[in-house]
Amino acid sequence: MMKNNIVYSICFLLAGILLCSCEKDLSLFPQDKYSEPTFFQSAGQFELFANQFYFSLPSSGAGLDVRSDILVDWSENTISNGSYSPEPNSDQWKSPYINIRNTTYLLEKAILVPDLAEQISEYVGEAHFFRAFAYFELLRYYGGVPIIDKVLDLDDTELLYGPRNSREEVVDHILKDLDKAISLLPKEKDIAEGKKGRVSREAALSFKGRIALFEGTWRKFRGQNGDELLDLAIAATGEVINGNQYVIFDRRDVLGEESYRYFFLLDKGKSNVAGLTKADQQEYILTNRFDADIRPAGTSSAHKYPSVTRKFADLFLCTDGLPIDKSPLFAGRETVESEYENRDLRMTNVLQKPFTRFWANNPPEYNRNWNDPFAGGNIYDINFGNTTRTGYYAVKFRVEVASPFGVDWPVIRLAEVLLIHAEALFEKNGSITDQQLDLTINKLRERAGLPALTNTFVSANGLDMRTEIRRERTIELFLEGFRFDDLRRWKNAETEMPMALKGVLWRDTQYATDSRWSNIDFPQDETGSIIIEPTNKRKFEEKHYLLPLPTRQILLNPNLEQNPGWS
Repeated sequence: MMKNNIVYSICFLLAGILLCSCEKDLSLFPQDKYSEPTFFQSAGQFELFANQFYFSLPSSGAGLDVRSDILVDWSENTISNGSYSPEPNSDQWKSPYINIRNTTYLLEKAILVPDLAEQISEYVGEAHFFRAFAYFELLRYYGGVPIIDKVLDLDDTELLYGPRNSREEVVDHILKDLDKAISLLPKEKDIAEGKKGRVSREAALSFKGRIALFEGTWRKFRGQNGDELLDLAIAATGEVINGNQYVIFDRRDVLGEESYRYFFLLDKGKSNVAGLTKADQQEYILTNRFDADIRPAGTSSAHKYPSVTRKFADLFLCTDGLPIDKSPLFAGRETVESEYENRDLRMTNVLQKPFTRFWANNPPEYNRNWNDPFAGGNIYDINFGNTTRTGYYAVKFRVEVASPFGVDWPVIRLAEVLLIHAEALFEKNGSITDQQLDLTINKLRERAGLPALTNTFVSANGLDMRTEIRRERTIELFLEGFRFDDLRRWKNAETEMPMALKGVLWRDTQYATDSRWSNIDFPQDETGSIIIEPTNKRKFEEKHYLLPLPTRQILLNPNLEQNPGWS
């Protein structure tokens, strides 16, 4: 799909009407001004106003995954280890309500111009979509929150100082907004070339599937009935899958075994050895769009990412489709390279295998030479304390160009839709057929060089289908911001999160004997594995399933109740 048709930036002068800032001139949509008395008189003006909603799309997921058990930051993460306490203010509360106000403002203005109803229907649909997006941000962290369905003024004391709505009411509100968006938004194939990148009907359906799976499993694993929501997830994602508008990216024909890595880096022709661009993939359903010339995503990939934990590295299957504790193909950990052998292709596309070449922000001789792909770059030899704390180094989303780049951020992609569909089927029915697996998860496993997942394979090898479905989700959506939410909705965070955060096996391996690392002294557990954060410094209690409301909000509105355990 073409992703760079709209190439002008936007900054809205909101003249004190909205609580939206113009600090960043970042969107790819057109720029203009408006004044309240004359605005909202044409479809173009509604489009211009709706452009600002795209500012609310995420542009990274590492900051969310580091709250979980698969990443270790360079400093303590208090949400991950359970040591945080309520704070006076939080952007996680403030920003969604700003977006709710802005989207509601457009919806109120749309009612005043009935003659434009047909012309502005897609922008009304976008407002409903982004309002649902904002309410889900609140739901996932806080549970039930006040529902504000009008633009408030100082006289609206009942709403300004009202209590929280129930979790169920917030979910219903989100789903109603999404159903309205689905009814108004155009299908991907019907979006004009000059508007590619705007929200489509399929994006709204996919997001509905995400919400319904999240809340359906949240309820199921708390002894409530989530079947109706799981049915909604199955239906919404099924419509997207059956529409055949999107395709799982797999260009091993020209990118070889690095196809998966470069899928996330498509930009200009020189961003990969085959010269592929954004137009060569049809997996992304909704993105936060960037352009190297107009809205660069960055200028260097040599910044420090959080380090990957051993728990995540161990999730990758061997090429026979078996976990490392069951497969005869697992090559062990004696050398620093051995554990990467005979594994899921995603392992060496998501993690940097030691002693392979990688790009760094250094003089030109260290940059990737795309005319000679085997020249240039650095040999990655594991630099503890600089590039990694654990011995594992993430390369997903790391570009290999020495100039500004414009890699898009995947907000929703087909892989997630397939994973939602498979998990919802299993959790609703307690089983999943081989045909259903072939239509969903096995498309991802085939791209990863793995054999198909079947019920016979699971039974014959003593595996658990739920575990395998969750494994695929965790690996596929790594660094995209889902893990912390997944553990909480599955209600196994109290088991998984207190576990020690570990790095590579050190004792009796090459790490302990090679002069490059043998003089480094790491805390180790009883097996000789690096310990970054021990169990006695981590906890996850019942109250941690929801974050505390900002204390300032409770002081301003005494009718707001704090989440359980945080008072």
